[in-house]
Amino acid sequence: MASKKPFSISTLLEIGGQRLGALRAGAERARSTLTQVEAALPPELLGKVHAASFDADGVLTILVDSGAYATRLRYALPEILPKVLNDAGTAASRGKIQVRPRGTGRS
Repeated sequence: MASKKPFSISTLLEIGGQRLGALRAGAERARSTLTQVEAALPPELLGKVHAASFDADGVLTILVDSGAYATRLRYALPEILPKVLNDAGTAASRGKIQVRPRGTGRS
């Protein structure tokens, strides 16, 4: 088994800083997307969506608290999606809704 050359502390900090920067940028994009989704939501769904982001394929994923709100959002999605896509300046063609109560794992 070949031994690996150890990394210097400065190299490890640089790698960690780059990863942290990428995480910060991703979090900011998700925050911006959530703001755009909230602006397009009908009043009865405000406060029920807690995360929204575009994946690598440009699919908009929206997280909601419960199945009941997911159903309402699915009916509203054809009206919401064009507004969000226009604001985001992206060419995504679809959106999906997932039920994930707040505070349960990743969001």
